[in-house]
Parts: sequence; C-alpha cells; structure tokens
Amino acid sequence: MTIRILVNAALLAIPIAVTLGILFGLQSHRAATGQPPLFAPEPPPIPSPKPPAPPKNGITKTRYCQKSFGITPDTKGQQYTLNPNQWNWNPGEPGALCVNVTTFNNGTYATSTTAPQFMISWQYPPGPADDPVHAFPNIQVDSGVFPATISSISKVDVDLEWSYGIGNETTVAASLADLQADNLNTNVAIDMFIDSDKQAAQNPSKAKYELMVWFAAIGPATQPIGFAQGPVSTQTLDGNQFNLYTGVNQQQQNVLTWYTNTPVEKFNGDISPLINSLFKLTATDLPKSGDYLGYLALGSEAFSVDKTVTLYVPKLSIDIEAATSSST
Repeated sequence: MTIRILVNAALLAIPIAVTLGILFGLQSHRAATGQPPLFAPEPPPIPSPKPPAPPKNGITKTRYCQKSFGITPDTKGQQYTLNPNQWNWNPGEPGALCVNVTTFNNGTYATSTTAPQFMISWQYPPGPADDPVHAFPNIQVDSGVFPATISSISKVDVDLEWSYGIGNETTVAASLADLQADNLNTNVAIDMFIDSDKQAAQNPSKAKYELMVWFAAIGPATQPIGFAQGPVSTQTLDGNQFNLYTGVNQQQQNVLTWYTNTPVEKFNGDISPLINSLFKLTATDLPKSGDYLGYLALGSEAFSVDKTVTLYVPKLSIDIEAATSSST
C-alpha cells in the first residue's frame, strides 16, 4: 500500500514539476525582456486626458460661419450676443460670411458695458434691386433693461470705433475710395425695434417700428428707405449731422432712419435724443413715448462687394439706463 502511494505521488509530481519549470522559464524570459509578470494584476485604466483649460487671464479667438447662431461670451457686466445672421442667404449659394470674436477668458473688460472685440469678413454678389441685402451680422445688447418704455430710458450712451478693410480678417482700414472701387455696398448701423406691445417690441419681424442710426452708407445701393423723398428732420450729435428718412419696408413696418452723409468711424455720445425727437414730429404714424424699446443691436447690412471685406470693431460700449425695468 505504501509503495502504491509513493508511486502515485511520484507520477503526480512529474507533470507539476514540468509545468512549474515551463512557467519559471517563461517568467525569466519575460523579466529579461522587460515584460510584465504572467499573473500580475491588470493595471488600472489610464483616464483620457482632459483638454487643457484656457488660461484664466488669456484670450480666446473663435470663428463662426453659420447661417445664424447666437454667441454670448462671458462677461462680468452687460451681456452681448453676436450673430452672423445671414437671413437672406443659404448654404450653397454664392457668397460667404464669418464672424470672428476675441473674448477675455476671465470675463473682464475695460468697463462693465464693454463688448468683446469682433470682426466680420464677407463677400456676396449683387442681389435683386428689390431685395439686395444678404445678411445683417450684428452684436445685440442682451440686457435685462429690455423691454423698457421709451419714456423710462434716460440715456443710450454709445462709444464706438470701427473700420472697413479689404481682405479676410484684416484690421487695416481701407480708404473710402478703395472700398467704392471694389463696389462695396453696405452700412454700419444701430438697429432698434419699438412697439406698443412689449412682446412684439422684442421681435424684429413683428415690431411695428424699426428705428436705425447709420454711421456709414457705402455704395450707391445703400440707401435708407424713404431716401428719395428727402429728410424730414435733422439733428447733430457728437459733432455729426444726422438726417431722418422714413418709409415702409417689405414687412409693412414703419422704418425711421437717422442717416449721415459722411462715415463716422468714431462716435462717443448719447443717441437717446434721436429717439426722443420723434415725438416732436407732426407725422401721424410715429412711436409714442409710452411704447416699448425691445431690441438694440449694432451691425452691418451686407449688400454686395467684389472682393472679401472685413468690418473690424475694436471698441464698442453701449450703456443704457432706464428708470425702471419693464420686463416683468
């Protein structure tokens, strides 16, 4: 019996010894070649690296070429929303437009009402005479002050510098003669909408009145509605003369445009007198002081041009003060 047990033990030991010998040999080979042990535990998964956060005190430059898209950079004061707003252009059609925005990552600007710097590069062929505008790229005041009754607004301070240059994403201003030689048709304007209904006043397609302040009109196709009938009023602001033209657009909105004959590339003043002076006119269908101002934006109506041009706005601040907010 004892001999049988010893024989069985010997027979069992032989394959174990052979297996261990093979394993020890493999282990020595893996160790010699720098490989991990055969039965080492699986290492924990390595997490995918997160993209580095932008420097807190750095700047970010972003490009937007969508047909329409709201861009609201972080600020620690008044909010602004930028929009390519290619409302009369569709992908695949001739032409293109992009908005380039420079934002401070810490959200701090020169003042609490300073907007981020931006530039708009575009090129479109001429459109039909009765529908020549392709887009109105703009920066809108996104403030809790709107909608507000006009009588409650004590000031609309605008501090603006802009230039138009020839080329893509250029900050170099071109002369008016060079822009006209490239058949540029455009304006630089503040666009406002007014209605007796506060909800309609916030909707550019539903408001009864559109009030514009043009700081430039470049090209023969760029004329305010009612231009042929002549101005109905004249006013001077920040040393610049503005003439008022009135008419009705395709949406049957009453359009009132304060227009300057000479481009005003730098402006620093309160434009509320241009709004309030409407109440002194004798025409019947005009806004009233109790109506609501629900929308205000600065932009450029892009008509047409032979070469790519860029509107560069290095400085913009719009400070609106109202006695009380009428948004509730």
